[in-house]
Amino acid sequence: MTKPRVFVTKFQPDWDFSSATEYGEVEFLTELEMKPEPVVGSYNEAVRSEIRNRLAIYVPGVDYVVMTASATNNFVVARILQPKGGMHNILRWNGRKYKYELFKI
Repeated sequence: MTKPRVFVTKFQPDWDFSSATEYGEVEFLTELEMKPEPVVGSYNEAVRSEIRNRLAIYVPGVDYVVMTASATNNFVVARILQPKGGMHNILRWNGRKYKYELFKI
């Protein structure tokens, strides 16, 4: 069996995700942020497509997701994961305990 992956919804250059390696190999879904409408061209679709492509290998109940401060990207990830079914392992940083806490949703 392969090692679980930890998908981080958006790369945050000032954040340290090393503690997430306790759960698996960390992979960032995108470095981009969605833009408010109206957007010229297909920028937001390109961001959604990048996230969707990187989540193609996501396995519900095996892999993990770390939500960042990017609410729009988090929503896109949730919409992509919902049709995959099953329980999803969500990791949330606890700043008081300095560790990730697991939620099964």
